[in-house]
Amino acid sequence: MLGAAFISTLSAPQLVRAAEEKVRFSVAAVTGSYMDEFVAIEKGYHRDEGLTVEMIRAGGGIATQALMAGDLQFSTSAGSALSAMLRGAEIKVIYTNIDRPGYQLWSGHGEIKRLKDLVGKRVGVTSRGDTQELSVRLLLRKYGINANSVAYVPVGFGAQRLAALQAGSVDAVPLGAGDFAQLKQPKGHMLGDTEKEIRFAYVGLAVSSRLLARQPNLVEKFLRNVIKGREYAKRYREQTISILGKYTQRKREFNEVDYDSTLPVLTPDGSVGDEILKEDLAMRAELVGVPVPSDYNKFFDYSMVKNIYRDLQTTGWKPMP
Repeated sequence: MLGAAFISTLSAPQLVRAAEEKVRFSVAAVTGSYMDEFVAIEKGYHRDEGLTVEMIRAGGGIATQALMAGDLQFSTSAGSALSAMLRGAEIKVIYTNIDRPGYQLWSGHGEIKRLKDLVGKRVGVTSRGDTQELSVRLLLRKYGINANSVAYVPVGFGAQRLAALQAGSVDAVPLGAGDFAQLKQPKGHMLGDTEKEIRFAYVGLAVSSRLLARQPNLVEKFLRNVIKGREYAKRYREQTISILGKYTQRKREFNEVDYDSTLPVLTPDGSVGDEILKEDLAMRAELVGVPVPSDYNKFFDYSMVKNIYRDLQTTGWKPMP
């Protein structure tokens, strides 16, 4: 009775705050690849659904460990999570926003002109095991180069990778569009464009199987808000670039490049086709040294994102500027 009496004295705003659910999610970098997440926050989609969200910056390898430990509810580093899943982690990828890694691999020395020149050299990545390392490994593998013939050095996020390249502490780094747009008279060479040459389940959302089973409504609510952010970002370029600027703290010209290079690599409906998923799993299984799984559905479940898109279409929801 005491609890009921106490609740009855709360004002309407207090009741709203009491009902809020807290969610923590990670992004590997503050770039256009995550504009769906930024927009969902800035447009109040999460708030309208009673969610209080906390965004954590963490590379894919670190984020996956936090997801497994329950310190995060969602990781946007779905590609990195997949490697852990192949080793037995109880995680599912429920959404894929981008299926092409938007990196160019740049060297920092004039004598490193081709991929094969990287043998014995150091490649800077955000964190070990993240999608940047995976992208470089897959690119090397595609050209018949032993992916273990280079050293992968964690050097931090975009600006830190660029600084490490220019300082010569690493020999090459994968850079996003906003990063290589800042290269002033680069001393090295562009060694490969993973956006054009590699496809896999890259940026999206990974969630623990336990959370998906125990709190499917929370998962669906968060995912719906992100999808709304995605659709807004696709339709409203100028507003989204302004939102990007709030998060990246970069000049508008760099955010424009970032936005314009991200938009073409978005998946049509937040999912990836079967053939790409099968190839993705086969390549990753080889890289982590495990047998190729016979059933890719164990790792991916796009049913929720497909239902959300169907519901938004049925209700006629459209983002407002």
